[in-house]
Amino acid sequence: MSQYLLTYLQRVGDDYLRWAVCDDKGSVIGHADHGSFADAAKAADRRRVVMVVAGTEVLMEEAQVPATNLAKALKAVPYSLEEQLAQDVEASHFAFGNRLASGNIPVAVIARDSLVWIQEMAASVKLNVQEIVPETLALPYFDDSWTVMTNAGHASVRLSASRGFSCDTEMLLMLLSNAIEGAPPEQIDDEINRAKHYSCGQDDFQLHASTSPEFVRTEVALFAKGLSQYKKSADRINLLQGDFGKTEAIGKAWKPWRVPVALAATLAALWGGSSFLQYQSLGVEESRLQGELASTLKRAYPNVKNADVDPVRKMRSLLKSNAGDGIDDASFVVMMSAVGTALKDLKNPTVNSINYKRGQLDIVLETETLQEVDKLKLNLELERQLVANVQSAAKERDRIKARLRVESKS
Repeated sequence: MSQYLLTYLQRVGDDYLRWAVCDDKGSVIGHADHGSFADAAKAADRRRVVMVVAGTEVLMEEAQVPATNLAKALKAVPYSLEEQLAQDVEASHFAFGNRLASGNIPVAVIARDSLVWIQEMAASVKLNVQEIVPETLALPYFDDSWTVMTNAGHASVRLSASRGFSCDTEMLLMLLSNAIEGAPPEQIDDEINRAKHYSCGQDDFQLHASTSPEFVRTEVALFAKGLSQYKKSADRINLLQGDFGKTEAIGKAWKPWRVPVALAATLAALWGGSSFLQYQSLGVEESRLQGELASTLKRAYPNVKNADVDPVRKMRSLLKSNAGDGIDDASFVVMMSAVGTALKDLKNPTVNSINYKRGQLDIVLETETLQEVDKLKLNLELERQLVANVQSAAKERDRIKARLRVESKS
């Protein structure tokens, strides 16, 4: 039976992994271990390496993509998710899964810098990571219930075949209560009561008051069980797609052809020298025009980021945004009035941004405690026309940074 080294990276930037040798049926061979990337490389011992990366590093979404011209449609997906991202589209990496029964395409989004860091760390110690899977999609999946894993302050949740999130354990119940947009409290309570709760390591969190969680010695053992549910590895989302693909395999295949291809390239260069000069001239002209477009964009929109990256698309997008999307002034006034009233009851809140679009008001703010975020949500919903959902909440230094979406009841 095929064996592989399953590794778990809980925080990008830390030279620390947990791992175990596992088989394709979800069993752990021997005992789990932990240490640096270099230690994991020694443990791999020429085995295939799969890495699970913490769900706090990855945004899971679904995109509506037409069945025709799939490749072209997928290129537009990043811009349709732009409002959900913590960084610019150009700073994000998008990985796609197989089409779901609903027709949607699952999408995993991670900061490009995070993947670069992982690949550089792995390459520096010759740890050949062939697959990187989001933590939430490595949890066991059940058709009729959510899966919840907790371990010493960290929690991860799988809501469906393609959706989930990770957070600090103290934020878990609040985020679970917002997991189904617009759902009544009794439906949420039922989902939480039916959720399968796994407790790993030194963890004392109890999701259900009446029943104890199922104990698992290490997260890696639970991930092995979850990954074994996929019929083949191609069925799960591998973050190593696109320009983060398997460069090592390409390098090995390319090696024996380097000398003959180099000779052919020399002959082609001698034959096509004049054509090259013409193309080079055109390339210089294109670069000059791109520079002028970027300069025009910066003058028109001084706060735009990465103006030199596809300035034409950015200009079109900003012009369309400025043209408006049929804003409902009445809804906007009701929402802003409710936000102003709700914020007065909070202790030292800091509003980082407010964005209104297509009847939805997105608020990014900082508060002193998680309870303050929950209080804001409840205060907003005192306005009977509105529904408020906490999109995310995380600790940053000694504050809680949260994002809420407010919209009118349908």
